[in-house]
Amino acid sequence: MVLGTGVDIRRNTELTMRFKLGRLPPRHTLRTTRGALAFAKAYAPLGKPPVVSSDYAAAVTRQTGGNWGMDGNAEEGDCTIADSAHQIMLHTANAGSMITPTSAECSSLYFRLTGGPDSGLSETVVCDAMQSIGLVGQKSAGSGMLDPANLDHIRWTVQIFGACRLGIFVNDRMQREFESGQPWTRAATPGDSGYCGHDVPIVRYDAEYAYVVTWAKIQPVAWSLVGQSAFLEEAHAEVWPDFCRVGGTAPSRFNLDGLLTELAWVVA
Repeated sequence: MVLGTGVDIRRNTELTMRFKLGRLPPRHTLRTTRGALAFAKAYAPLGKPPVVSSDYAAAVTRQTGGNWGMDGNAEEGDCTIADSAHQIMLHTANAGSMITPTSAECSSLYFRLTGGPDSGLSETVVCDAMQSIGLVGQKSAGSGMLDPANLDHIRWTVQIFGACRLGIFVNDRMQREFESGQPWTRAATPGDSGYCGHDVPIVRYDAEYAYVVTWAKIQPVAWSLVGQSAFLEEAHAEVWPDFCRVGGTAPSRFNLDGLLTELAWVVA
């Protein structure tokens, strides 16, 4: 199966059968540009983010034992939808009663958006769908691209909204490191075995690592790697007002209502 990066998703090893990829290249639209400006404006008064984020992931771990679910990503390249499912689990676990999308529900939305084939999706398409269609009745209030080189904005997105969607590159080595419980510290490069685009959410961070959810569990990623364009190609912030209001996650200088007003006139 060939995805938008031009890389073959092969089935000739145990790893590639168990861990699927499927993020297509970034898609820039008027919506993502205006959304990016809205988030940059909202974050401007905040200054430096906390060195260590609030641990919103703990609420999910307490209820699942650390198993976040594959959400179909063992059989299909629906990592972009799995990201949304994991964010829904985190938001609802912290703001009320945890909702856990099933693999069937994730696959249904995935194939609805691809039109039928297992072809992967762009993160922009999924962010737009989470606002217009939603998953298991959960919808975001808007989204925007972030500058992937602005790590402070990525950290603020995690601290305020519970998670930040990342578009990354991984290879077979990184999948083996994942299996053996090793953190990711080195970037994949084009031509590596298994090199392809992947989508993961950061769900918490500390001074050394960003902690992302992929293939049903949390994987630590060194900040030194997050800051490399060879690893991180795109980042998206998605607004979940109920999570912010119930959890009190936003600092006093953050204007949530102003951001929502800015996003209200964002068009595709």
